[in-house]
Amino acid sequence: MLGWMGACGLPTWEDEPAACEALVPGDLIITEYLNDPVGADTGKEYVELHNPTGQTVDLLGVTLFTARDEAAQERVYTFTTGLPVDAGAFVVLGDVRDGALPEHVDQTYGDALGALGNSAGLLGLRCGTRVLDSVALAAPVKSGAARTYDGRFVPDAEGNDDLSRWCDAPDGTRGSPGRANAPCPALPDGGVTSGATCLPPGADSPRDIQSPRPGELIITEVMANPRGDDTVGEWLEVRATVPVDLNGLTVGTDTSGTRLESERCLSLAAGESALLARRREPEVNGGLPEPLATFSVDLRNAGGGVAIRAGSVLIDSALYGPAQDGVATQVSAPLTADAKSNDVTASWCAATEAYGDKGNLGTPGRTNRACTGADAGTAQAGCIDRTTGQPRALRAPTVGSLVLTEFMADPAAVPDAQGEWVEVLALREVDLNGVTLSSESGSSVLESPLCLSMKSGGFAVLARGEDASLNGGLPSVLGTFAFGLGNGAGAHVLKLSAQGSVLDSVVFTNAASPGVSSQLDARVRDATGNDAAGAFCPTPAGVTFGAGDRGTPGRENRTCAR
Repeated sequence: MLGWMGACGLPTWEDEPAACEALVPGDLIITEYLNDPVGADTGKEYVELHNPTGQTVDLLGVTLFTARDEAAQERVYTFTTGLPVDAGAFVVLGDVRDGALPEHVDQTYGDALGALGNSAGLLGLRCGTRVLDSVALAAPVKSGAARTYDGRFVPDAEGNDDLSRWCDAPDGTRGSPGRANAPCPALPDGGVTSGATCLPPGADSPRDIQSPRPGELIITEVMANPRGDDTVGEWLEVRATVPVDLNGLTVGTDTSGTRLESERCLSLAAGESALLARRREPEVNGGLPEPLATFSVDLRNAGGGVAIRAGSVLIDSALYGPAQDGVATQVSAPLTADAKSNDVTASWCAATEAYGDKGNLGTPGRTNRACTGADAGTAQAGCIDRTTGQPRALRAPTVGSLVLTEFMADPAAVPDAQGEWVEVLALREVDLNGVTLSSESGSSVLESPLCLSMKSGGFAVLARGEDASLNGGLPSVLGTFAFGLGNGAGAHVLKLSAQGSVLDSVVFTNAASPGVSSQLDARVRDATGNDAAGAFCPTPAGVTFGAGDRGTPGRENRTCAR
C-alpha cells in the first residue's frame, strides 16, 4: 500500500475519529479508475472501491484524496453521511457535477477532487490520519479506457501497488465499474499484450506485440561515455529471458525517454541479447554491431539511472557510477540471465575488451566477462525512486527506526522454503537497500536498483519468494531472503542490521505452530518493546491471509491476550 503518515511521525490511533475506529489499512481497496475519458474529463471520471473483508464497511468518515505526489496539491472528499459497502462488494464514486447519476455511479464527489492526473499522481483513501489504501495513477494506452486491477488476483491493498498488475480494460472498454474486473490480457506463455501489432520478418500479416513483464528483459551493459561524441556513441545492451518484443517500450533516464517504434517486430528469443544505440551507422557510432533499435536519451557521464518501461510498468532498471572515458559498465557473465543479478552492486564491473575503431572497451552483442572480487562493484551507491523515477541518495535506517513485528516460520499452505516471511514496521521514512536480515541459520542483504522505500508507519513484507501463487498468497513483497527460519523449540533470533549496527532483533524459543504466524502485540510499536517477554503471540484464529494461513502480513497486528 502506497501510504504515508504525517510529518510529525506516527499518529496516535486513540485520537482517530470514532467513525474510523473499526477500519484498518486494507479494509477498502482501489480496484479501478477512469482518469482519461474520451473528450472532456469533467463529469465522466470515476473511482471504484472494493470491500475485501467479511463484513459491511461504512464509508462515513472516510476521505478520498488525490495528489500530485505524496506532499503536494492534495484535494479531498470526505464522506459526511453513511454509505455501506457490503462484504465483497464494489462501490463506484464519480465526479458528476450536475444532473442524475449515471447507472454505474453510486455516489458523486462533485468537483472536490478536480481532474484526476492522466499520467501521474496518487489516488488514495484514509480515515483520519490512517491511510487505508493508495495507488499511483497511470495513463491508459488509449483515452476512454479505464485502468483496472488484474482480475486474476484477489484484490489486495499491497498487491495493487504493483503497476504490472494493472492494465487497460479489455478491448478498450470503459471498464467494469461496480463489478469484478476481467483478467488483464495475457498470451499463452505468460507475456502480456497491449493490443498493438507488429510485422514479423518474412510474414505477410501482423501479430500481437508480446511485451515483456518485469524481469523478462534485463539491462546487462551500459556505455554512457564513449570516446568521441556521446550523442552518437552511447548504447545499452539488454537480454531477454523469454521471447519478447521491444516495440512500444520506453528507454529512459530520470528526466526523459524514447519510445521504441517500428512496424516490424523488434523481437528477441529467450536468452538472446540486443543492442540499443544512439545511431545505427558504424562509421559514426564507434563501430558497433547492428543495433535492434535506437534511442535519443542522453546518458549522464557523472552517473545515474537508466530504465526500460512498458507504459507505466518498470521492466528493468540499472544504476551506474561516474563513467570512465571509453569504458562500458557490464553485468558479470554468469549472471546475465538472472533478473535479480543486475540489482546487486557487486555484479557490475568495468569492461576490458575492445570493440570498434575508437579504442572503446565493451562487449556490445557479445558475452560479458566475469567480474572478479578485485574489480566488482562499480554501480552507483543510491537507488531509483519508485514514484519519481529519479536516482537519489539512500535514506538509511538508524537504530530503532525499524521494528520486527511479525514472522511466519512454519507455513502450512506452502512449503517453508517458499512461504516463510518476516514483517517490518518503519517508524520513519527509510530505504531497506543494503539492510541485512539474518537468523541463526544465515543472512541476506536486501539489494535493488529501485529504492526499497518504506513510509513512516508503513509495513514491509520480506519473504522467501515474490510470486503470490507460490508463497501462500502474500501481499506485495518488498524484498526476499534465502535462509530458513527455525521451526522447533530452541534458541532462535531474527535480526536487522546495516553498516555494522543492529537496527532491531528479536529472540524466540517456542516451536512454531504450523500455519500460524507470531505477531507483535498491536499496542507495541518500538524496537525495545518487542524484546519484552510475551510481546509476541500467535495470530488469533480466523485472522487469515492469502491461501488460508493465519497472519496479517503488511497489515496491523491484533492485540495479544494478557
